[in-house]
Amino acid sequence: MKKKFALRLFTALLFPVIIASCGKEEEQETVQPAADLVIDNSAVTLLQGDEITVSITSGNGDYSVKTFDESVATATIDGDKVTIKATENSVLDENNRAETTILVIDGRKKTARIKVQVAKLWDLTTDIPEEGIELFIGEKKTIEILTGNGDYKITMPEGAERYIKLDELSGQVFSVTAIEETPQGEPVQITITDKKQKTIAILIIVNIVDLTLKSNEATFAEPDAEVQTIEIEKGNGGYTFTFRTDEGEPTATSPIVEATEEDNFITLKPLARGDVTVIVTDQKGSKEEIAVTVNPYEIKLDGNLTELSLDGFESTKEINISRGNGGYQLAGLTPDNSKYIESASIDGKKLTIKAKWMGETTLTITDDANKTLELPVKINSMAAKLSSDYCFKIGSKEIFSQSPYNQMQQLTFEMVFYPTYSRALQSFIGLEGVFLLRCENNNRDTDLRFEIATKIDEKEDPRFRSQQKMGNDRQNNGKWYHIAIVYDGTQKSTKDAYQMYINGVKEELTPADKSYADVAPNTYLNLSEVKGDEALMIGRSGNSEFRLGYCNVAQARMWKTARTQEQIKEDMCKYYTPEEARANENLLGYWIPGNGIETGTFKNYGSAGTDLDAKVYTQGVHISETTVNADKFASTACPHTY
Repeated sequence: MKKKFALRLFTALLFPVIIASCGKEEEQETVQPAADLVIDNSAVTLLQGDEITVSITSGNGDYSVKTFDESVATATIDGDKVTIKATENSVLDENNRAETTILVIDGRKKTARIKVQVAKLWDLTTDIPEEGIELFIGEKKTIEILTGNGDYKITMPEGAERYIKLDELSGQVFSVTAIEETPQGEPVQITITDKKQKTIAILIIVNIVDLTLKSNEATFAEPDAEVQTIEIEKGNGGYTFTFRTDEGEPTATSPIVEATEEDNFITLKPLARGDVTVIVTDQKGSKEEIAVTVNPYEIKLDGNLTELSLDGFESTKEINISRGNGGYQLAGLTPDNSKYIESASIDGKKLTIKAKWMGETTLTITDDANKTLELPVKINSMAAKLSSDYCFKIGSKEIFSQSPYNQMQQLTFEMVFYPTYSRALQSFIGLEGVFLLRCENNNRDTDLRFEIATKIDEKEDPRFRSQQKMGNDRQNNGKWYHIAIVYDGTQKSTKDAYQMYINGVKEELTPADKSYADVAPNTYLNLSEVKGDEALMIGRSGNSEFRLGYCNVAQARMWKTARTQEQIKEDMCKYYTPEEARANENLLGYWIPGNGIETGTFKNYGSAGTDLDAKVYTQGVHISETTVNADKFASTACPHTY
């Protein structure tokens, strides 16, 4: 019993794996377009009781046949041969005729129809006019027996094979090919006889003609373009080709194009860019010319990329030019390019771009054939992925003991981030014990709210909580946030002095303890009173591994003003340039941890300068310097009102 249960369990576990594996194999198969179903006879005539074979010349295999009226004729299939048999003693109409249709079907549901006519006796007729036909040397003409009585035999006089060649009869169709002109315009006669001794004569004249082509020009998009064919409308066979470039003498071959002929079709295969004249000469000396242009390659990059994206404003990207005409050059960087690109160069076929700042611009590549590629380049904003491995430490207690940090009458922190995990008391940005954005401590790790933790004289751990709950990947409701927390010591009550804006919308804050809801706030904050790690932190606070901020950080700002809702909404998704940030004296700290490369420091682009550079530290209690690896970045999005 145990063995049976184990076998059933193994089968149950294995079956989905087999199904998944088969599914992957099926996905990898490339389904080819279905070919048209083509037969060599679409109409046949039979005597009662006779049969005929029709060949399938193109199709998709797995053939079957269906007869509309088996009292007239039946059909069977063997490989690519359809055998049609007229029913013995079938009922005929007043004209001693009967007809039906045979439907041929392949495995891809393509169809072809064969019209079947049955009689007691047929006149022998073909699709050739009574006066006969004229052919030029090399021309191949298909002749169809329209009506007749089967067992057809085709004969021609002795010596006629010098002028024409007969192919074998297939059902009621055969071909004749002209070989040499008939003497003095005298026709060659071929005779068709059926089993009822009905006969018909076909007259064929082979003439010498002036060589005529259906087209005298061909243009190729590039040297690797598909071949082109040009039909010989009239000619005398025995075709040869020479090639002339510019005004030079004709040559036997050309590096630009190759020409061949078969069945009165000239095939032109491009080889290299350029212009050449193809001279076609037949065996009677008649000539025609074809003007051939092979355009140069369009410049293409590996993977046929039409634009480049660089992840991070200090990242570098290399890509090869996969198609072009050599001698690649990059136009000099324009003022617009230089806003976003530090450097760009081409070495042989390798294009190298080093980013400078977020944004979009266009580079121009040219080659020896004067082909141009306008290449859009986008430098993407990225976010540093903070989790249990590292955080950012900014400044120190010593720095914050100096002016203006020791008497901040107004202060705003802004942060664009995406929470990735749900855990009580995560800290996102601020100074422990002074002014901090974090999530609440509710002894649970779901349905957390954002809160401001601050300092109010003689009040223990004052906090103001948002109404909005924090979404994150762990709860499957993750979203990007722009959160601004504002302190204004000029206000008369704490409920006016502390504000929070989530995605540009003012949040209704609830004090964790009603005892300080209406008290007067501190008239200023002394940042040097920071606790824990004794620094401004992003992604942590309190010198505790239990206060790690699990989030992707796109940017953060520190202002020495109390920003208004209008100011916050206006540029919450904007990226200031380093020049703009450094020139704004109110913007003390501006950090963009999305350079896209391994680093241990993220510069402060704000007016406070290098004193507030963000150093990368481990998340251990005793923190030490470390680096952000190049794979620790994520794409960003602009937050909006949810």
